[in-house]
Amino acid sequence: MSDLHHERFRGYLERKVRAGPETVHVDVTNVCNLDCVTCWNYAPTLDAPKPVAWKRQRLSPDVFFRVLGEVADAGAERIVLSGGGEPFTHPEMPGFIRAVRERGLRLTVITNGTLCDFDELAALGIDQLLLNVASGSPETYVAYHPNQPKETFHRLVDGCRRLRGVTAVNLVQVINGLTAHEVVAMVELAASVGARVSFKVGDLPKGTQHFALTAAQKETLLRDGLPAARKKAKHLGVRHNLDAFERQVRGVKEQQPPCFAGYLYSRIAVDGRVFFCCAHIDAGHVAEGSFGEVWRSPRYDAIRQTLHRGGSFAACQRCGKHDMNVAAERELEALLAEEALA
Repeated sequence: MSDLHHERFRGYLERKVRAGPETVHVDVTNVCNLDCVTCWNYAPTLDAPKPVAWKRQRLSPDVFFRVLGEVADAGAERIVLSGGGEPFTHPEMPGFIRAVRERGLRLTVITNGTLCDFDELAALGIDQLLLNVASGSPETYVAYHPNQPKETFHRLVDGCRRLRGVTAVNLVQVINGLTAHEVVAMVELAASVGARVSFKVGDLPKGTQHFALTAAQKETLLRDGLPAARKKAKHLGVRHNLDAFERQVRGVKEQQPPCFAGYLYSRIAVDGRVFFCCAHIDAGHVAEGSFGEVWRSPRYDAIRQTLHRGGSFAACQRCGKHDMNVAAERELEALLAEEALA
């Protein structure tokens, strides 16, 4: 563990920031080329579609390169590139990737993959690719992505194979009424390309509720689908999150772990706002000063202290950093047991 990581945990215990975040997540664009049927931003049946102006927003390259330098100076170790849309719609995306790598930072990219040149990605040396596919077959792929042909699915599969042994690929599988029958096929797909697979019960923004898992589908998943998927994953050696996914399907309300976001993570939106976490809790803006100044600002710290006191925000009920917080809690417990931070 790096000295900076120790400092982050020491800061958490002291309730005072001592180092920059481990990970900074940067949204580079809201533009998207797909119309996934349950997307918060581009689903065709949304009751309240996003304004055209919002959909056209892109992060300025000048802002990106300035903020990247400030983030690196603050001590960040990983950059996540994604967006409210598809990051590879941004014409500067290859340059963004190169700049991150030149800084010596680890890099995760979240993408739908449809605009990727997978050979170029392999050459660029991305550490991790989170690929949103929401399908285990060409038929389900086009049902979930109405503006795409079956050939797109095959191209994505071929692209993942090209990254095998170079980039860690995680196939993100959104499960709803359209996709629930393919959990075993999704495990098999991950095995075929050497990827991890992550399942999650899909969100249902207003206008897309008809894609919800039915009671019968949940019962079938719990009785047949998930046991079969676990067996298949064990046989094929596929890493997965089926235990956590099963708790989602059952509707189990887990106790929220302590929040480490204010010490390990930050997010920068396409319009320059700085978010405390992926729940879009405003903590500042890149125009207000350097990233380091925003990170250590009274406004940012007020959010940390609210959480330290046991307070919460509306978005905490569907925490997007739950897994990070669970892992951090265990890590801190182990460090304290070794008296590393006592």
